[in-house]
Amino acid sequence: MEFLKTIISFISSMLVFGTPIILAGLGGVMCENAGVVNIALEGIMRFGGFFAVFGSYISSRVIDPITGTRNPLAGNPWIGILFAIIVGVLAGLLHGYISISLRGNQIVSAVAINVFSLGGMTFFLERYFNTTGHSPSVASFMGKPLFPALTKIPILGDLFKTMNIFVWLAVILPFVVHFYLYHTHWGLRHRAVGEHPKAADTLGVNVYGIRYFAVIMSGFFAALAGASMSIGQLDLFDNHMPAGLGFIALAAMIFGKWKPLGTFFAALFFTLANVIQIYIQTEAPQILKIIPRGFFLALPYILTILILAGFVGRVTPPAADGIPYEKGEKL
Repeated sequence: MEFLKTIISFISSMLVFGTPIILAGLGGVMCENAGVVNIALEGIMRFGGFFAVFGSYISSRVIDPITGTRNPLAGNPWIGILFAIIVGVLAGLLHGYISISLRGNQIVSAVAINVFSLGGMTFFLERYFNTTGHSPSVASFMGKPLFPALTKIPILGDLFKTMNIFVWLAVILPFVVHFYLYHTHWGLRHRAVGEHPKAADTLGVNVYGIRYFAVIMSGFFAALAGASMSIGQLDLFDNHMPAGLGFIALAAMIFGKWKPLGTFFAALFFTLANVIQIYIQTEAPQILKIIPRGFFLALPYILTILILAGFVGRVTPPAADGIPYEKGEKL
């Protein structure tokens, strides 16, 4: 029985810590299967993380009569999710406009979004919360299972205790995206645009429309990933978020061969190191005397480097990935 509980605890931790990587990785899958590279996932996650907290904060109607400020814990975290999604979609549109309409360099556009997110969120933190470190605590989904009734199931209930709205989305959406890409006409057109946009165009497929849809969905997923950190795992935004998880999500996408289910399992693999570190810290702290805790903290990043160095050359991305398309150009 104890062994079973340990396994469930392990799975539960992997899902919780893997949620931001899974959601952001799906954003990469959607975008790159339509032929647009989006390394701005990290920056869009930061946007999503901050504006989720901001939305929850300003939705509070309880005003302190002395300070005149809102009670941050009286807000609505669902408004936070809405704010995060809106900002994520706008960031995706910006990347799409530069990459698709202007046919600009997709890497430069994404890097600019990443850089702006760093300075921009620092500015907003100072402007609205008078700090450059982290926001105050706000109403969040932290510790709130989406289906409380499931937590009463013997043994398995422990798994559902940690599954808030974001964790459920991280479990369900990979299958939804897989169904969309591989079992619908829209998905077939989506992948055709990423493989051979000219051929898709001659068959009447709206290449620009599908690419815009892809980058918008990419922003949607990345913003959800950021929100899952600030109001899912925590109840505040820290200026160090997402601490490289956007790039790990890209590595998971490559490791998963640009497929939603592959990305899902790759994200769980990257999360394994974090879970092992927590398990050792709580159950076998004597190991930390031999192997420093910092090694386990750095392990996800080390795995990312090793996999990207040894795996990238052996996998094949969508043929038109990163190549701007202009209607009427020669084959």
